[in-house]
Amino acid sequence: MPIPTKNQVHRPILEFVASKGETPSTRREIVRAVAEKFSLTPDEIDERSPSGSNRVYTRSSWSLMGLRWANLVEYPRRGQIKITRQGEEFIKKHEGLPINDAAINKWKQEQEQLKSVGDDDNSTDTPVPVAATSAPSADIDESAAAPDEIIYDAYQQLQDKLADDILDALKGVDPYQFERIVLALLEKMGYGTGQQVGRIGDGGIDGVIDQDPLGLEKIYIQAKRWQNTVGEPEIRNFSGSLATNGAAKGVFITTSNFSTTAEQAAQTISAGIQLIRLINGHELARLMIQHGVGVVTEITYEVKKLDENYFSDSDDI
Repeated sequence: MPIPTKNQVHRPILEFVASKGETPSTRREIVRAVAEKFSLTPDEIDERSPSGSNRVYTRSSWSLMGLRWANLVEYPRRGQIKITRQGEEFIKKHEGLPINDAAINKWKQEQEQLKSVGDDDNSTDTPVPVAATSAPSADIDESAAAPDEIIYDAYQQLQDKLADDILDALKGVDPYQFERIVLALLEKMGYGTGQQVGRIGDGGIDGVIDQDPLGLEKIYIQAKRWQNTVGEPEIRNFSGSLATNGAAKGVFITTSNFSTTAEQAAQTISAGIQLIRLINGHELARLMIQHGVGVVTEITYEVKKLDENYFSDSDDI
């Protein structure tokens, strides 16, 4: 089954901690309880996000952070989690009702309002909500993942948008400039010094890269700034140009895509004495982003996490 979301693990975590009474729970026990509650398989328990974090552990940890923020659980000692009196009251009040970020946020606000009314008898100061900046969003979707996963997904969306922008820009340059961009990318990737040779009568070769200072190992390049799909005939012609130049390695790059027969032809040719690598528009844009060609860094976010070993040598974290 799908890994439960942060919202979905609120109730089982609260109920498990409540079932322990005055006996503290550990994070590992809580994660095991969540896994049992949702009948997760070993593979699902070990599943990791693209960023490398364990999904069940991460979502349980974010849930605990929200529950602690709302004073529903407490940490009497490092690595120990207990239900609070408010947590027990919250469970009773929400029997049969959803326990999600919105419900937790509403509860916290209600408790702050009650505290404010009590404080009005002794002070005229405006109460300041505790840790308001870390409040879970009341508008978050029920299927929302943990914040680190949301950040990663947003990052991927920005990367996809940037790749589209790069392709649009590439399609607007003249063929000669496109060839220069392709050679600059391959140089950035560490393939050696490139030379642009694309002209009329070039035999389908647009650039050559010397992989060593003496030029003994060469890679021949064909760069097609095309809208239409590249077919098998273009790959066969490129192979012929490689043979004419006595070359064994070639890279065919396009802003569009390759047909299935073109990909099959490249595979067949590569099984022989030549090696032809195909790079379509999508991969080209991704490589340019990865190697910093035609892009600049707009802003950098550094996400840190707690160094648990710094504070304790306990294995039970």
